[in-house]
Amino acid sequence: MGVERKSGGGKMFSGRLILFCTVLILLAVPVQAEDERKHEQPVLVLDMEQAVKTGLERNPRIKAMDFGIRRSQSQTKSVRGQFLPSASVGSGYTRLDSIAASGPTEADYLDQTRYHWNLRVVQPLFAGLTILSSYQQARIEEEISTIEKEAEERALIREIQFHFLELLKAREDRRSLESAMERLEVGLEASRTFFEERLVPYVDVLQSEVELEETRQELNMAINEERIQMSELNALLGFEFEKMIKYVGELERIPVEKVIDLQQALDFAFANRTDLMFIQKNMQIVDKEKRIARGGKLPRVNLEFNYTDQTRDFDQHGRDIHGRDVDRDQRNRYWTAGVTLEWNFFSGGRNYYRYQSMDHEIQRLVQILENARNSITTEVRTSSMRLEEARERLISTRKALAAAAENYDMQEHRYKQRVGTILDLLTAQEHLTRAEAGRNQALLDYQQAMAELYYAMGMRSYALD
Repeated sequence: MGVERKSGGGKMFSGRLILFCTVLILLAVPVQAEDERKHEQPVLVLDMEQAVKTGLERNPRIKAMDFGIRRSQSQTKSVRGQFLPSASVGSGYTRLDSIAASGPTEADYLDQTRYHWNLRVVQPLFAGLTILSSYQQARIEEEISTIEKEAEERALIREIQFHFLELLKAREDRRSLESAMERLEVGLEASRTFFEERLVPYVDVLQSEVELEETRQELNMAINEERIQMSELNALLGFEFEKMIKYVGELERIPVEKVIDLQQALDFAFANRTDLMFIQKNMQIVDKEKRIARGGKLPRVNLEFNYTDQTRDFDQHGRDIHGRDVDRDQRNRYWTAGVTLEWNFFSGGRNYYRYQSMDHEIQRLVQILENARNSITTEVRTSSMRLEEARERLISTRKALAAAAENYDMQEHRYKQRVGTILDLLTAQEHLTRAEAGRNQALLDYQQAMAELYYAMGMRSYALD
């Protein structure tokens, strides 16, 4: 009987242990699932156009330009305030104690306390057009801030497109090298099989292994380059480096048949390049500076209004001719209004030489503008020539790739039939890999030349279409 009770107690203990473990597992599953959900990050899918638009919205450089525009707008409003009247309030307290006096004494020099406050309003009527010119100058500065933002956005568009294309090229290189790895692994297995059957020497196996490992190194480099370009894009788009973003697109699917007329490209560039706009706006600012310098020679006319409240509190009463006490304390309240004119007709030549310096500045900007036009012409022509060269090279590399693929198939068949050598197969493999790399490079160069041409023209094209 004792043994039976012990056995029953063991079963009960085991049952409780199993129940306890089951409860722990059930409680841990929701916690683990919750932790997994916390670590899951939604994957953002972006093509080139979407990546560019996202970068324009999130990049800190563009946000900084927005604050620059707001600053210019505030400065414009500040200058606009010069058209309006200015008002000021003043007050004062004066204590006067007489030390000694002889002869008839005026009331102004008796012991007393003075209080006063005044309100002054001044409205400029004419300032030699300096206020108007300053306001127009501030408006131009505001336009320059907008132009600077546009220039920064165009530079960012080109930068994002360049890195996006580099990413697509690294991805194509990786795919090509992965295919090359598969071909080399098949060739290595064939070499080993033939060697075991004593059909080829062992040197064929060694050559296959060397070629395989060299290709593996190139594949690792391509994979690393792909990761680098993704990190660069994340930074340009304003995301942290660990953000899960899937950049989609293929070099082959980007159109390469578009032809841009050189003269039309130049005409568009001269009308839309921000650096030309910037120089022209600076010339307008210098012209306003000339007007301000000229206005400094003219008189200034202001309308002024003053209101004053003044109190005088004497320590002692005075006496009239009959000897009676008289309260000398006073309180005066009055206002004045009038027109004032001020003409600083001589300032040691400061205004004259300031005006003359602005003339020289305009001449300097004219030369800079001419040099900028020449530089733009060079940029557009160079980009156009690079585009044409890349297009011709792309056509050639596609033909070379087709021939290299056909040659590899033939050499692989010959080697399997033990007609060709492993050297012939590896050479065909090398030519095929080099042809794929050349095709990928030509595609990259063409697309980057297109992006560079759009930038040189001052044209936005988010997807290079």
